[in-house]
Amino acid sequence: MRRRARTTTSGITATLTAALAIGLALSGCAQSAPAGPGTPSATTAESTGTPSASPSSTPEPTSTITQVPGVDYDGGTVPASCTDLITPGKWDKAFASAPLNDPSVVGDPIATPKSAFTPVLQADGKRLYCVWRDPQADITFLSIAVDVVDSATASTELQKLSAKGYDCGTEAEGLQCQKISDNPQYPVTDGDTYFTRGDIGIHIQQSNTETSGLLDDVMEHVFTA
Repeated sequence: MRRRARTTTSGITATLTAALAIGLALSGCAQSAPAGPGTPSATTAESTGTPSASPSSTPEPTSTITQVPGVDYDGGTVPASCTDLITPGKWDKAFASAPLNDPSVVGDPIATPKSAFTPVLQADGKRLYCVWRDPQADITFLSIAVDVVDSATASTELQKLSAKGYDCGTEAEGLQCQKISDNPQYPVTDGDTYFTRGDIGIHIQQSNTETSGLLDDVMEHVFTA
C-alpha cells in the first residue's frame, strides 16, 4: 500500500510559477528527422525548410509533497516498467500519448545516457529509463530515469550541480536540484530535475512539455509503504 502524501506550495514551485507567467504556451510537435536518446534536436520543418517550433509552458516537475517528520521515506523501489511509473491516463495530454521508448529515439537495446547520478549508481542496482517522444518531433520530449544509487553519496553528488546553475534544496525529505532554461535554438523552455531520497535517484528531463505535479506522481509510484 502506498503512503499518499499531502501537497503544499514550495519555494521552487513559486519560482516556476513566476517563470510560467512569462507567457510561454504549450505547443505541439513539428516534424523532423529522428533524434538521439533523450536529447532535443534541431531539425527543419517539412514545408518551409527552416527550423520551426512554438512557445511552450514552463516545465514544472517540482515536488509539492509536505514533509512529515518521523516518517521513513527511504522505502523506494524502481518500478517494473514505464507504465508503472506514472498514473495511467493522467499525462496523456502532456506527453504520455507520444511513442514510448521508440528504438529510433532510445536505441535497441535502450542506451541510457549518463547523468549526475552516474558516479553513484549501485553496480548491481536496478535501472528504469523511459522516453516519451515522437521520432518526428523537432524538440518536444520527456524522459524519466529511476536508478538505485549510493544513498551515502548521492546527495553530495547532486549538490555539485549548484555550481552549474541548478537550484538545489530539501524537498519531501530528500534533495532536489532543478534547472529551468530557454532552449538555445527554439523559443521553448527546457527543464532538468534531479531528486534523491534513500537509495533512489529520479531524473526528469523535458522540453516544450508542461508537467506541473509530475514529480509528485512519480514519487507516489516509487516510494511505497
